[in-house]
Amino acid sequence: MKYILYCRKSTDTEDKQVQSLESQESELMKLATSQNLNIVLTLKEKMSAKSEGRPVFNDMLKMIRAGKADAILCWKMDRLARNFIDGGRVIDLLQRGTIKEIHTFEATHLPSDNVLMLAMHFGMANQYIRDLSTNVKRGIRTKLEKGVWANRAPLGYLNDKIEKTIFVDTKIAPHIRRAFELYATGSHSILDVSNILFKEGLRTPSGKKVYRGMIHRIISNPFYSGVMRMDNKLYAGTHEPIISKSLYDDAQYVLSGKSRSCSQKLFFPLRGFMHCGTCGCLLTATLKKGHHYYYCTNGRFSCSEHKSYLREKYLYEKVAGLFDDLVFTDRKIELMYKAAKEEMERTGGETIHALQSLKNRLVALPARESRLLDAFVAEQISKDLYDQKVVALKHERLDIEKQSNDLEAGQTVRTLEPTKAVFLEASRAKQEFLDGNDMKKRAIVEKLLWNLNIKERNIQEVRYKTPYNIIAQAPKNASFLQLRRGRDSNPRGVSPCAYSKRVPSTTRPPLLAICTLTFSTFFGLLDPTRVMYFNTLSSEYM
Repeated sequence: MKYILYCRKSTDTEDKQVQSLESQESELMKLATSQNLNIVLTLKEKMSAKSEGRPVFNDMLKMIRAGKADAILCWKMDRLARNFIDGGRVIDLLQRGTIKEIHTFEATHLPSDNVLMLAMHFGMANQYIRDLSTNVKRGIRTKLEKGVWANRAPLGYLNDKIEKTIFVDTKIAPHIRRAFELYATGSHSILDVSNILFKEGLRTPSGKKVYRGMIHRIISNPFYSGVMRMDNKLYAGTHEPIISKSLYDDAQYVLSGKSRSCSQKLFFPLRGFMHCGTCGCLLTATLKKGHHYYYCTNGRFSCSEHKSYLREKYLYEKVAGLFDDLVFTDRKIELMYKAAKEEMERTGGETIHALQSLKNRLVALPARESRLLDAFVAEQISKDLYDQKVVALKHERLDIEKQSNDLEAGQTVRTLEPTKAVFLEASRAKQEFLDGNDMKKRAIVEKLLWNLNIKERNIQEVRYKTPYNIIAQAPKNASFLQLRRGRDSNPRGVSPCAYSKRVPSTTRPPLLAICTLTFSTFFGLLDPTRVMYFNTLSSEYM
């Protein structure tokens, strides 16, 4: 008989079953030598037998049908097949005598053997792979529920094969963060981001360019913000996030089409941020006689202001005036900072209050989910909007759970200093906008504002980004002396926040309470991975 020696392993990766093919061939060659078997050809295959379609296996059967061989030597029957289609083909050829013998390390199978025994071998092999798949999936789900990523790390992370964890790739991570920052501006397409990052040195592990398809997958992947997605389900990860949740949300806002990104041949600092207050269309920009002008695109062909051109310098003055709403004097910021700091010291820390605030938010989520479902059943919202809100609530739940776990694990909570710095930055935005170049103006607008509505050459409506909207809404009409008076009238050893809660509302220093509230609420929203103590305090004034 003419034997074909067939060896197979289930994967083509070099770090798994690396000795399988060599060991199979070595042991089978020893067996063939000891039993004087005539080996006419040795075939090796790196492919799972769970499904049909293995090319080397199919070639072996073709050779047997052509009479070039009439027997098979393999390690075990499950090397030949783990599915009933391939198994049935082998049984059929063996029953008809086309295959005269299947010789394994353990037994010999002949055409006269009971077909039920052969079917049982292939059936057991098939059930094994089915059980293995189920067990592997269950193990992956268990790891995901514990916050552990069980697969290959995405670009920007590396696998620790010893500890079975992942860690940030310090060379690639800055480029990943840069990709989100570029795209979230709404000024660059995914192709632009790919080209910019290539010029800045981003390469795949194999040294190739990261093309726009991969950039799209990166931007749409919540993994980089600390949330893992598998089979359309979200899990809170224990890995270190590369970007903040707010930056991820900003990028998704652009990716969803709500803020259309496009490449620009000429740079217009305000393009993409203004809509027509009459028709709702986007304002575009053009260069005429050396000056930049903005005008309505008239996409609905019914706008009366389509021919009303606004010169860029005129708009600069209007936009700069918006930043007046963000101005607190340095002395007021210092007072709010000290008041919040005293309250924090008085309560003995932030963690307990932060955990309580998180608990309150978590308790409130089921009611919000129920109201959302009621609105969908009542056909008050569309299916797309419902799905979008469901995903947002899942993100929020996972974010709250992750924050709670971090706090309970004793991770450091951010202090008030970053809040103070941002208050100062917002107060100085107007002057920096007026004095800065085009790139600086664009950066300030991107950071502080959403869309502006322009009507009759004036700004009709403005939306500040969170949490700058809190600063903008706080009243700023009281003098520092009034604030100081409220602060100095406190009983000794009692903080202004505690004092403001003890006295009646009619005698409470209003601006001090509001300013402390503003500072504290902003503090709670500053870091998307933390909900701070003063969120709880601020609710008492709302």
